[in-house]
Amino acid sequence: MRVIETGLGAVRATAVSPDGRRLAVSGEHGLALFEWATGERVSGVPGTASTGQVVFGPTGTWVAHVASAQLLHLYGDDSSPALLGDGSEKFAGGVAISPDGRLLAATTDGRPNRARLVLWSLPTLKPAPGFEFWPPLHRLAFSPNGQFLAGVWRQGFELRFAVSGGIDYSYPSTRPLRSGGAPNFVSFDRASRTCTFGWDDQFHVIDIATGTSKRGPTVRDTFRDAAFSPGADLFATVGDNGRLKFWSPATWTVVREYDWNCGPLTCLAFTADGSAGVCGTADGRLVQFDVDQ
Repeated sequence: MRVIETGLGAVRATAVSPDGRRLAVSGEHGLALFEWATGERVSGVPGTASTGQVVFGPTGTWVAHVASAQLLHLYGDDSSPALLGDGSEKFAGGVAISPDGRLLAATTDGRPNRARLVLWSLPTLKPAPGFEFWPPLHRLAFSPNGQFLAGVWRQGFELRFAVSGGIDYSYPSTRPLRSGGAPNFVSFDRASRTCTFGWDDQFHVIDIATGTSKRGPTVRDTFRDAAFSPGADLFATVGDNGRLKFWSPATWTVVREYDWNCGPLTCLAFTADGSAGVCGTADGRLVQFDVDQ
């Protein structure tokens, strides 16, 4: 376990580059990149905190995130983020890279079924045909097999077919979110058989293995972020109690638990092989850890 001081205030989102060399960190005071091996800060942009999600491009040389409702991308050793789009559209916050590394996806802000899914071709970052009539998704994720695209926003969850944009499954939020809170997470397991999503103190499980979404259990637990580990059949949550919990997807019970006495944990990400991970803290630190420890 190692702790990195970010100097960014409360960490809102973090991501690990596909090659495992760098960390992207969005905090309340800006965005920064760090070397995974040394914890050294590579570059940063003050005052551009994202709305909750940051992603690396497939080569690991740039990151994308939404700040002040604008979609930005930052090259690793630069300190001047570039605007994607013409600046006329406002973005909700969800950003994702397709598993084949060929598309960057984000949704615009707006009323439910009045937002757009906007796509860019990679590596050129040229606009690609997108889809109308989407919700304003604050968190967004492709399934590892590329078949589905799922997201959450303040009023619910949707699972859509990535190629057509058609809805496969939707779940409305019937519970009031905590004050100032936003939807917490959406994540697929490595086999693209299960999707989990949740808000505040419960997460939902759906089975997509048969091609028809089937509602699974709802699990009660106070958390701030959650994700499947890409290297093992484990699901992880972090929360204000400062604990990282690993859950068994077979039983949805906690099988391992860690407390590094670092205070509330705010976000979570894993390396591509799932051998290690990183958590953000409410006081501006990153905690790197090995999954097998």
